[in-house]
Amino acid sequence: MVINMIYMININTEIFLRSVKDLNKLKLLVEVNNLDRPNFSAIARELGVDRRTVKKYYDGDIKKVRKSKKSKIDDFYDIISSLLSAETDQIFYYKSHLYRYLVREKGLDCSRSNFNYYILKHEKFAEYFKPNKKKDAVKSETSFGKQAQFDWKEKLKFSFGYVTTNS
Repeated sequence: MVINMIYMININTEIFLRSVKDLNKLKLLVEVNNLDRPNFSAIARELGVDRRTVKKYYDGDIKKVRKSKKSKIDDFYDIISSLLSAETDQIFYYKSHLYRYLVREKGLDCSRSNFNYYILKHEKFAEYFKPNKKKDAVKSETSFGKQAQFDWKEKLKFSFGYVTTNS
């Protein structure tokens, strides 16, 4: 003889969700007590995030925090900072020139794109390679007849006051 029994559980519990990171605990509680899935849109409105973000954290698809690893170029930090300092006579106008110098003279072993990323990541180095802002041209107003302006054109023939083009 098979006996089927339905056991009803009424859970009157409040769960405080301070951030989306608490949603994993909510999932555990819902699964253990065999409850319906929560309303992700309502939770998203309360937490001020997108409903897809709530679902992602509820399902546990959280990216792990990676430990930052040391770059190959970190060993050259002091060399780069001394080369880009104001006391050095040598001037590098482009990152590619500095890269080639370090590869040739100091034995740097990395790709050019990694080197460019490293330079841009360090504000001190990136500032060195930023182009100087050009000053705007000063507009000078003069009275009529004091100043003449004209464009140089090629392939023009001047004959007796008329201009003809060679086309």
